[in-house]
Amino acid sequence: MGTMNWQPNWWNENHTSTWDRVREAVRRDWVQTKKDLGLGRTGHELNQGISDTVKQATGKEAIPDIDRPNPPKVIGDWDDAEGPVGYGYAAREHYGTEHPAWTTQLESRLKAEWDDGRKASGRAWDEVKSHVRHGYEHDTHHE
Repeated sequence: MGTMNWQPNWWNENHTSTWDRVREAVRRDWVQTKKDLGLGRTGHELNQGISDTVKQATGKEAIPDIDRPNPPKVIGDWDDAEGPVGYGYAAREHYGTEHPAWTTQLESRLKAEWDDGRKASGRAWDEVKSHVRHGYEHDTHHE
């Protein structure tokens, strides 16, 4: 395996230029995906979501070195966090027996639900996931 040197006959300098611009953002996304999927020791947490990849690929956001995560997204107001935290807390009430701990299966289910309601919330799963998880794991019923 290695770097792809072959290019189809339709490949031109514009394709090369475009790929050169987005390559590092896509590579960071790949490393984050490997971490998220638990694929070996090569992936690590970069705090990289699809919105980061798109912003980096289009030049709207700087690309950190490959071993440095993106800066954390800080949501400073409770008004911004309350909906996702509440959703996580209620999800614990609903799914807690079946999923006593946060798992990838649970996360997939919650993400699908969130994505179904995204139009109402206006926020992507990557923006709210940590708050949803915080709400899910904040189990006051056993304290």
